[in-house]
Amino acid sequence: MKKILLLSILAVSMGSVLKAQKISTKVIDNKGTIKWVLDSSTAVITKADSTVLFVTPTQLHDSLGNYVKYQDTASMLSSYINGAANGLTKNGQKIELGGTLSRQTTIVTNAENFLAITGLERGSSTADSLMVVNPTTGQLKIISAESLVKALTFTNGLTKSGNTVKLGGNLSESTTIGTDATNTLKITGLQSGNLATDSLVVAAADGTLKRVTSEALLQSGEQSFTATVGQSEYTVTNMPAKVSKVWVYRNGAKLVATTDYTAAAGTLTLTTGMASLVQADDVIEVQWVK
Repeated sequence: MKKILLLSILAVSMGSVLKAQKISTKVIDNKGTIKWVLDSSTAVITKADSTVLFVTPTQLHDSLGNYVKYQDTASMLSSYINGAANGLTKNGQKIELGGTLSRQTTIVTNAENFLAITGLERGSSTADSLMVVNPTTGQLKIISAESLVKALTFTNGLTKSGNTVKLGGNLSESTTIGTDATNTLKITGLQSGNLATDSLVVAAADGTLKRVTSEALLQSGEQSFTATVGQSEYTVTNMPAKVSKVWVYRNGAKLVATTDYTAAAGTLTLTTGMASLVQADDVIEVQWVK
């Protein structure tokens, strides 16, 4: 009886030793199932442990000093990233932007999903190149800033001197500069002119600028008439309508504007009082400016 009891105790003790011990740490397999981890001191995995998937590194004789964790998967996957190409470079376990293109590459953009590069350094117009794009294929190329300027031509009042474009030159077409009350056209620093030798700039009805001499700008005229008895009206070619610009003489004596005469465009009229004094063969002389 004692022998049977001792055998039973021994069997229970061995069962306790042989049974694997689960610890509180859990892991997730590739199907998302939560699994228990066996204690590192477990030497034997029994039938009861057949549903347990993971064991500790000690049991696997791995060189890791701790249980397999999520962050350890990076080193496990490194062997599956064999390299990078076509503008990408492998740096350890990272894929970085940068490298030689190995084939024609197109990046498609639109108004919403556009390509932007920020933080670019300021370049040099003499040492750096400009990026241009083929309008048909979209291929990017570079040209020097100097070659771009040399390819441009300037006409119609502009002149290129080296890499500089200056105002000045012959107009090659009718040119209009639009102005208004806010956006006016001004030229400062003009020098003083001489009416005896210089011309004046005038504008036609459509805004076309022209030049005239100062003498041509001041128009004047003179016309004489041999009057009949009591004649009051006289037709004067090009005479202005403003009476202050008209001077009238009767037999050399100056008449008084408004009192002795009135003026309309091309017509001089003596007042009733002055017309009653006019005799046959009186000389009526009219002078005007405008």
